[in-house]
Amino acid sequence: MDHDSVPFDVDGPTSHRIADVRAAYEKFARRGLDVMSEKIASEPAYDSNEQGHFAWDVSLLIRAACLTWRVTGDPAHLRQAATWAQHMVERTDQALGRKNWRKSTVPAWSAGPRYTAGTSAIGTIGGATISLQAASERVVIERPTDTTAIIHSIRDDGRTWSSPEGSLLPHDADYLPDLLARRSSIHSVLMRGLPAPIDLTFLSAGEFEVRHQYGAHLVHTGLIARSLLAAAEAIEAAGPETVSTGIAADDLYEAARNALFLHDDEIRTRSGQAWYITLEDFPSRRLGLEVPHNHVVDAATSFLILGRRDKDKGLLGLGASLTRRFLGEIDAYEAGELRHPWYYYPVDSDIFFGVTRDEPMAERCISPVQRGEDASHATMRVRALTEWKAMDSRLIPDRTLSTAALAFRRFYLGTKHGISSIRWLPGDNNDAPKFGQADTYSGAWGSLAPWDSTIKRRVNSLAFRHPPEAIFGATVLSAAEILAMNTGGSTYAASDRSAPA
Repeated sequence: MDHDSVPFDVDGPTSHRIADVRAAYEKFARRGLDVMSEKIASEPAYDSNEQGHFAWDVSLLIRAACLTWRVTGDPAHLRQAATWAQHMVERTDQALGRKNWRKSTVPAWSAGPRYTAGTSAIGTIGGATISLQAASERVVIERPTDTTAIIHSIRDDGRTWSSPEGSLLPHDADYLPDLLARRSSIHSVLMRGLPAPIDLTFLSAGEFEVRHQYGAHLVHTGLIARSLLAAAEAIEAAGPETVSTGIAADDLYEAARNALFLHDDEIRTRSGQAWYITLEDFPSRRLGLEVPHNHVVDAATSFLILGRRDKDKGLLGLGASLTRRFLGEIDAYEAGELRHPWYYYPVDSDIFFGVTRDEPMAERCISPVQRGEDASHATMRVRALTEWKAMDSRLIPDRTLSTAALAFRRFYLGTKHGISSIRWLPGDNNDAPKFGQADTYSGAWGSLAPWDSTIKRRVNSLAFRHPPEAIFGATVLSAAEILAMNTGGSTYAASDRSAPA
């Protein structure tokens, strides 16, 4: 979860006591919403999703504002949510006239080079262009020998990613295009446009500029759509006589629906199981393979909400189908078949095991990716679990949430220098030594408190020990969730369709 934090100076709670934590985190949530409101209104970076701010800041702030309104009853926060929702609806690619990588303008929110790889032409073969795809400003081809090359990708901040030395001869085991495809970093490079394995010794050494491209990423669309639905439900729950907003709930439902439907051609259904893949021509890393769990959960929640509202069995079925892989992995963990239920990619996917294939040429050899989910994206998944439970209790049995809470305690909760903290990746103290940002990624786990008697105490300990010192959307939402947990209400922003007491 890439983000740009804002310095923050509100005092933390004076003790672990619920009353003290609640009071402090109400200040955090309210002040955080106000600070970010000023930033959104004044900084051009928040006028589009080019740098991902709609997805990773504004959408989470909308959910935080809806939740804070439900807890406090203060209509100012509902107005904030409605204002930001309108801000995004009025700044789709269509509204801004922005063209994506297919030269189309769509009713969604494309991201630029921070998240979307660009392209750089490095040669031609038979009149067709051979290019390097990279999420950077420029690429450099180094030619150590007549038959080898090294690719360097240089970002706008000056940092560089470099490939190993690869062969330019098509029958060598370390053939450069295959060597590039086996890299798993978001900053790695792919070679595009090859019709088949060919001799590449004609490639010239030198520096090549990367042409930026734009694309609407499923994870961004899901985050934004989910926030628009939260705002729409809050506006409906409040009623027009309670607070005047500049946009109608129906307009938000429609904007979310239109954006989600743009990704229909990314859905594959096998044996009744729906999932998303990345389109082959999308400027992204692992083309045509299943996307991670965290890319899907907010889309699943959004389809369940839209299906319930519209009484649309097709959308309900799609949303339910998209939940099954994650829920199945929790079941497999309960049965002792998995070490933990927090893997980044579905454990039955091609990318989890690795792929060797003839085409597309750009990625014949894909190494397996079996890493766990990081602490930031895990919060997206636990929020979805409790929202799915609220919308359809038959979908999520109580034991599933109890298991998720236990898995949090076992695999994410830890101590650093004797102080409670959150591990960045699931594991134990030996194989997961890096700790995440406990001030940002702890509140979501409070939603599991009804299914684990220790969760509230543990989250409050994290809240006491790690008050926010810098904030962005996820930090403010976490603060609102801690506030809601200590107030005794649900910690999700909507879906129960109720107004504040």
